[in-house]
Amino acid sequence: MSATDAFEFDDDLAFEEDTGETPRPPRASPWAVLVPVVALVLAIYLEIALAIDARVLGAVPDLALIVLVAIALRFGPLWGATAGFVAGMVLDVAVQAPLGASALVLTPIGWGAGAWAARRRRVSLGMALLVLLVATALTIIGDALVTIAIESQDVAWGTLGIRAAAEIAATLLLGIVLLPLLRRCMGVPDRSAA
Repeated sequence: MSATDAFEFDDDLAFEEDTGETPRPPRASPWAVLVPVVALVLAIYLEIALAIDARVLGAVPDLALIVLVAIALRFGPLWGATAGFVAGMVLDVAVQAPLGASALVLTPIGWGAGAWAARRRRVSLGMALLVLLVATALTIIGDALVTIAIESQDVAWGTLGIRAAAEIAATLLLGIVLLPLLRRCMGVPDRSAA
């Protein structure tokens, strides 16, 4: 495995000779579906546990968003939107927020990340981190807007800026480690094996 292979998030499509047969999509292993579900539940649990004791500048890394972006980049917009909706609903129930508030923010973000990846032949780690950066910023802005609209609460914009910078930095640092790991666990084939 070369150094460039280690930083590729998605692999080239294999071009095969035209035999006239209808190509079959590769079968996904049960692990490719089970791992994202378990990772999403674990990420939500850890994010809530960290929110209690491990805040840095008022922020906690958005672990659920890292897993959501990985799912969307791997499986496309439908799975990204579904994972965003489920993660949002579970987060709302867990923190006793208005039901659907987080889902309202995470569902379009999951769909957008998946739609962006569906238009690409390959998604490198750098591109995946850029998607994670945009998704984190949109999540912070969306959460603030939902707080204003649904909960009728004021937002301290100065404090939000500091917290947003800390959350983006922490999420990106964890994303550098977790995105390639999730990629491997979700069954993206290894290029060196081909």
